[in-house]
Amino acid sequence: MKQPAKIMKNVIVTSVLCLSFSPLLESVFANKVPTPERLRINKVPPPGRGPIRVRPVPGGHAPAKVPAPWSSHQHVFVGTLDKVVAGPVGRSFPPMFTHKLSFTVKESIRGDLKPGGKVEISHVARQRVAPVFPDGETCVVGAEKSRGGFQAKVVQKLDPAEIASVRLACALPLGWSGEKGEVRSPWISLKAKWPSNLKEGAKHFCAVTGRPALGFGIGATFAVEKVPPEVEVKWTNPDGDGEYRLTVANAGEKPVVIPALRKLGGKVLWNESVVILCQGKTYTSPGAKGLSVVTSPVTLKPGRKLSGIINPLALEGPEWPKGGYRISFQICLGERSSTQSFYYMSRHHDGIRAKLKKGEPIRSQGD
Repeated sequence: MKQPAKIMKNVIVTSVLCLSFSPLLESVFANKVPTPERLRINKVPPPGRGPIRVRPVPGGHAPAKVPAPWSSHQHVFVGTLDKVVAGPVGRSFPPMFTHKLSFTVKESIRGDLKPGGKVEISHVARQRVAPVFPDGETCVVGAEKSRGGFQAKVVQKLDPAEIASVRLACALPLGWSGEKGEVRSPWISLKAKWPSNLKEGAKHFCAVTGRPALGFGIGATFAVEKVPPEVEVKWTNPDGDGEYRLTVANAGEKPVVIPALRKLGGKVLWNESVVILCQGKTYTSPGAKGLSVVTSPVTLKPGRKLSGIINPLALEGPEWPKGGYRISFQICLGERSSTQSFYYMSRHHDGIRAKLKKGEPIRSQGD
């Protein structure tokens, strides 16, 4: 009987000692094992995902939201807003509100929607309060088509006094503007005067340069794709170094004319034909000087395609991100366009832009 009593005594002593030292052990381990607050983890998002928290842009302030002109949208229509369905709210700051909007189309101002048809469009807004839609009212809608669906960019209650200017803006190529009957092209700052005898059958002309408002036309396709960088840097340039390959193609059985794409002799003038929309502003393609000589539209034979490369990082004017952030480019040819989201890492892409500004190649000679 003495042995069990001795064991019990040892257990009691050990328990008392542990209780006595528990505050000390807790203190030691609190110093040895860092808490999340002590770790100061730099939560860097993977490329292409954007920042986890709201980050300032150059100048220490968020860029002001500039309403996009009606002429910048791929699809513009007048329709009755039949139904609004609220979707999930993203837990970001500001919150991201999602909705599904159902319309009956009354008039298609730009795009291929048919009057009388039904269309369901998604809407995403990142803002402090939920957006309010004019449910049951006649609206003017600006939308883009992506991955087989429509996304609304602008939904406004129809103002009969403004609809004429909306129609005029949408009769123009992307990037052009028309206010109070005066049409302006993206090339007005270049001051090159379009040959006065070259009308090309256009209905509208730039009030400053005389350039006709030329569309892409029908029968051909327009595609934009990122060009892989010469050197891929992990976590830095997943979208490349700013180069995009533009391709027009004719898959039909008859020749197709593309009025907006100009050529001089056998040279296709991509830089003089393409327009880039970025941060609510319109830019001519880098290297454009304006057209003051007689040019002709590109004609594609059946089964043929043509490609050219442009680099929007050579633009002067956009607010380029500091650190790692996304910037979007809407690359336009006539009324066709492709919106490209580009992951910009300043420590890398600032150097690319500096080379482009000096006219230096960003690839090894021979590429």
